[in-house]
Amino acid sequence: MPKTLASFCRLCLTKTSSKVPVFGGEQENVTNLLALIELSINPETESDAAVCFDCVVTLETFLQFKDQCHVNDEFLKTLPPKDSSESSEAGEEDEDEDVMECDYLEEDDEGGAEICDSEEEQGLVEYVEPPQKKALVISAVKKVPKAKDAAVDPLYIAKPVLKQKAKQESSPQKPRVVSKKPRQKLSKFTNREPTEDELPKLQDSYPDYFHFERGSRTLYYDLVYYGERFNSAIYGTLHTYWKCPYKNTFNCPAVLYVSNDYTEFERRYEHSHGEMKPKGEMEVFTPEQALPTVFRICWKRVQARRARDLEISLWKKESAPKPKAMPTRKKKKTAESKKLKKPLRIIPEFPGPQPTEEELPKLQASYPDCFHFERGHNTLYYDLVYYGERFNSAIFGARHTFWQCAHRRKFKCPARLHVSNDYTEFERRYEHTHGEQKSKGYPELYTPKQALPTLFRIMWHRLKEKRLKKQQTKGLAQEAKNNDELGHGDSYEDYESSQKELELPENGSVDN
Repeated sequence: MPKTLASFCRLCLTKTSSKVPVFGGEQENVTNLLALIELSINPETESDAAVCFDCVVTLETFLQFKDQCHVNDEFLKTLPPKDSSESSEAGEEDEDEDVMECDYLEEDDEGGAEICDSEEEQGLVEYVEPPQKKALVISAVKKVPKAKDAAVDPLYIAKPVLKQKAKQESSPQKPRVVSKKPRQKLSKFTNREPTEDELPKLQDSYPDYFHFERGSRTLYYDLVYYGERFNSAIYGTLHTYWKCPYKNTFNCPAVLYVSNDYTEFERRYEHSHGEMKPKGEMEVFTPEQALPTVFRICWKRVQARRARDLEISLWKKESAPKPKAMPTRKKKKTAESKKLKKPLRIIPEFPGPQPTEEELPKLQASYPDCFHFERGHNTLYYDLVYYGERFNSAIFGARHTFWQCAHRRKFKCPARLHVSNDYTEFERRYEHTHGEQKSKGYPELYTPKQALPTLFRIMWHRLKEKRLKKQQTKGLAQEAKNNDELGHGDSYEDYESSQKELELPENGSVDN
């Protein structure tokens, strides 16, 4: 017995841990059982042969059945022949009929005697003749031959005549419009055999934990992996999926994921049933014997699938409605006209004194690539793009600038970007409540060196307006306090209530 099959049963070729050695302590019992199936094992060449417990139980039951058949045969030989038994049964039936007639006559005589005695003793009851009962006539039962015993000629069997019913007239069908161009079909998959370069290469040796089996009624191989059986393979370009053979019976989801060269195995999901035995005898094949055929089947299935997918894609392209193509020149003209319809708006200039270079932050020699500025046709000021996230509506402060999310009103997004006024420090605060949003139109891009001088000037003017508003509010507050002390004019409480409606942010900056 080869070493690769040493762990399998000698009879059913299943891999089990519970086995009984053929040549060992119970050699006589096992050899007697093997003699029932007329099987002899050579102790020299197969000294390590063993039989599983299931096969031993099967042979013992067969031995008991054989002994019972011999006992039944001896019992049947002791019974009398068929003619003597029929004559004895007929004599018993005649005796039973005579006894029944005698009993019936005795019952009638006893009944009539009782009536006469009662009339003579009493003398007060009129004599009434009893109704004469008809004598029962027992006739022999004739045996009617059964339908099975009747001889029927199979060539002359009377068949029932079926009346033909008139078919209902179908409604008139509309004429179908058939396209003039027939559907394009590819040529059928040829039976060309693959070359050696197109198939995976056989390995020098394969592990012992898998082999192939094939039954007398099966067309393809079954893969046995660690004693678990798989079939119904789905072939792919790189991997093959082997399914459980009881997937329909037990709704079993177990799948074996194997590479096409059978060097990598992966078990997916567990079986939903116990150990199942295959029906009939299975022929065992080593990987070296079965894999050349499996490789060829896999190659043909993959080629057939590719041809079918190509045919479906061609059919979809033909059946899909073709959109009306627009000339390329018109497309270019419309795109250019859209761009030129709305020119960029000019940033307004602030009246009054302008800031000096010392009052503005200094431009850096270089800025990181993580941010830049954009400006569209519908926007007046710049948008800050930081790592692909868009911010606008800057709130300028004395030291920092707060850039808000461009989609804060549509999605109620709290995301903010906290930037120093010289644009050297950045800090993200809060997360966006929406996904990636594309900008509308075709915005123009600006580097930090192009946009920051204008932003510095806007920031200086906004801070100046903020200071003027603070001075005005302080003057109004002082005037309201004085009026409250003198007892005329608006009170200080009225002033505070009016200021709450026009309250500025905490840093006193103005929203753009």
